[in-house]
Amino acid sequence: MKSAPPMPSRRRRPPEPASPARLGRLAGTIAEVCGVVPPVWPLQDYVAVNPFLGLAGRRFLDARQLLRDVRACDMLLPASHFLDRLERNEIMAADVEQAVLECRAEYPELYARLDARRLADMLTRAAAAPVGPEERRYRTVSEAIDRLRGGSWSSHVVTDISRHCAAHYDQGQAAWPNPWRHLPLWEAWRESARTSYRMDMLGITGFRRFVSELPADAEEAIAVLLGQLSIPEHHWRRFLLCELLSVGGWASFLQYRRRMAAAADANAYDEHLVGLLAMRLAYDTALSETDPEVVAAAGSLWPLDASALPEDEAGDVAVPQPSDECLARYAFQVAAEVAYRRRLLGGLASGTAPAAARDVERPAEQMVFCIDVRSEVFRRHLEAVSPGVETFGFAGFFGMALELVPLGSGHGPAQCPVLLQPSFRIHERLRGESESVQARATASRRMLRLGRKVWKSFQTSASGCFTFVESLGLAYALKLLTDSFGWTRPVPPAGGDGVPAGALSALGPDIHAPGADSLSLARRLDLAAGMLRNLGLTSGFARIVVICGHASEVVNNPYRAGLDCGACGGHSGESNARVAAALLNDPEVRAGLVARGIGIPADTFFVPAVHVTTTDEIRFHDLSALPAGHVNEFAEVRAWVRQAGVATRLERSLRMGAEGPVRPGSAAARETAADILLRSRDWSEVRPEWGLAGNAAFIIAPRSRTVGLDLGGRTFLHNYEHAKDPGLEVLELILTAPMVVTSWINLQYYASAVDNRAFGSGNKAIHNVTGQLGVLLGNGGDLMTGLPWQSVSDGVRLQHEPLRLTVVVEAPRSAVETILARHAGVRDLIGNGWITLLVREGDSFERVGVPG
Repeated sequence: MKSAPPMPSRRRRPPEPASPARLGRLAGTIAEVCGVVPPVWPLQDYVAVNPFLGLAGRRFLDARQLLRDVRACDMLLPASHFLDRLERNEIMAADVEQAVLECRAEYPELYARLDARRLADMLTRAAAAPVGPEERRYRTVSEAIDRLRGGSWSSHVVTDISRHCAAHYDQGQAAWPNPWRHLPLWEAWRESARTSYRMDMLGITGFRRFVSELPADAEEAIAVLLGQLSIPEHHWRRFLLCELLSVGGWASFLQYRRRMAAAADANAYDEHLVGLLAMRLAYDTALSETDPEVVAAAGSLWPLDASALPEDEAGDVAVPQPSDECLARYAFQVAAEVAYRRRLLGGLASGTAPAAARDVERPAEQMVFCIDVRSEVFRRHLEAVSPGVETFGFAGFFGMALELVPLGSGHGPAQCPVLLQPSFRIHERLRGESESVQARATASRRMLRLGRKVWKSFQTSASGCFTFVESLGLAYALKLLTDSFGWTRPVPPAGGDGVPAGALSALGPDIHAPGADSLSLARRLDLAAGMLRNLGLTSGFARIVVICGHASEVVNNPYRAGLDCGACGGHSGESNARVAAALLNDPEVRAGLVARGIGIPADTFFVPAVHVTTTDEIRFHDLSALPAGHVNEFAEVRAWVRQAGVATRLERSLRMGAEGPVRPGSAAARETAADILLRSRDWSEVRPEWGLAGNAAFIIAPRSRTVGLDLGGRTFLHNYEHAKDPGLEVLELILTAPMVVTSWINLQYYASAVDNRAFGSGNKAIHNVTGQLGVLLGNGGDLMTGLPWQSVSDGVRLQHEPLRLTVVVEAPRSAVETILARHAGVRDLIGNGWITLLVREGDSFERVGVPG
């Protein structure tokens, strides 16, 4: 990239230290600025996160205006999108009228004088008008110089920061470790920048001397740098937020570090995020001296006439009011959501009423799925196969907030939602095998993985990388060929490393493993009873009950954890299902549950399974313990599951490009199944599955309300019966955990579809993994945070329609409001327009938490 030629540099004076009073005022400002940044988990544990998490305390449009003031982004689709939906009658006139009423209730000061016709005219004019200038009043120094001089300073600065952060936080990818990684980020960067000539060569002469004169404390450095740039105090918050969001990807990763440190120790403080802000400001301050005329230009970094502008509650310059174009687009965004709710509630109104008690025959099979939207399709087809099948929806970790320690390891991943911390540890073992077999498998696994690490080091070493292809390249020809055709997997699953093939079926989590981590009977009883009560399954058990987690199987996809179970921390739900089933099959646990009012029949057997969402296969586990008297029934269960899998694949194939409905059993159906399997193994496939694209609603109600309804794979489904929850403990748990998590998922997809450049991760074909913790787009720039474009669009049209989540709860309004009164964070999500909450009492639906 070519930067603008530097101006002659002035001789720098050493920075003047900030006063204690100034530092005290700045500390609070920095904390508020850092609080706006959402966290992002590293690739190994990647889960969906609400990109507006730090702004949930603001109303939707207020948050939009704030972000537009400090970065190039948008939270609303262009006007042309809504006009297209109007032309296709996907939004009706009545939907627009209802949207106007809701906008007036939410923003009376903005919509009181606007009606549907005027908003439609405003939308049409907005679609016809050329794209205007950015609605920004705050810019970094590098952005201001690029804007007026036409250079590439922002790219240079962000890439330099990204390279340093990638080296500093590397998790094993780099051949040579950063020599300063033991230091906090700011101190490590100062050591590196004082020896690097890169910025001097680009045109910031004297950069190394400038860095060496900065304070060793990051907050003190920020105070000094703000003084050198002459930023007025009432612009601090907005200007610093602009600086931090210019490297928002790395800021989000460091916010994740902060959360993890606080979870481990409430008094812990991870200073790296403040260090990143100091770094970004240091580049800009040094750069300002290369072109002082641009920096001094009126309005280049902050808005003009600030003294005449209105102030907000903090005394800062208030965010600008939305334009007419913005108001029109928001109104039609609401109209699109109204149109979806109209169709959804119409279907729900036709649902059957829940039975007070089951007076029909005992179900032939019960199957518990995750609430994931992909499970909705499979459940619907499974229930259609046999009237004897009953399905349930429950958060996919099944109440088992565990840490799974793989065989041969000392620690393992957290198999629970990121809002929680593991409450117990389970070790993976070869169940039923002797200690000598365990020891041999452990040693074999460690040796195998060590060998891979050494081999990889040779491939990437300075000496080996140049000769590797020439000397050994032909040996990989056959493997390259079979991988490319999808006959073999480029990267085989690591779960069976070192374990003999004949013993693989015995490998799994062992609730009875000896040691300090073994579960006491009281703890096992609490886990089992908690799961069944929260699920609403305390009686009427079938002879076969399947606990089914889910996982995705793809290759060459850095974001593969995002397709796994978010309730399991971005991992497969297999281990949680196996632990839950083992607990519920434990004779001691069953005997103890009787005393707690839960009687599981002696002939009920719990089978763990996993739903592979890429291929819609159900894989059962731990079948060696299946009682002989259940073998024939289980064979029938397997047949039902296979039929449901075929129907699910055929339905899903329509979104993957198949032409028209396909008849089960036909040649076309077999081709479809083969294509879906190939997608899961193809290392060039950019879209092996759609994941949770299309998600739009969360229904918390008895299954009888939704059974038989085609919800299009767009709805999270959680079983809940208010009559079984007199103390509201279950409902409170659902509204404060699963509902919050589903809103995170929904808003991540929303943001990635609305503005993928700002909130997504661009074209996955040019993703480069950095430090094994995130991806860059190409060979530089900021760390990417959201979903790739291929996850929300087919290249022609959006496959994820950006709609804020609609939550429907079947419970008395008073019960819901009692819970909301205790949880301010949940109230913010509802009252500020991030989700819509409806309660169903009888046959009526009523909105809760409507502003005004």
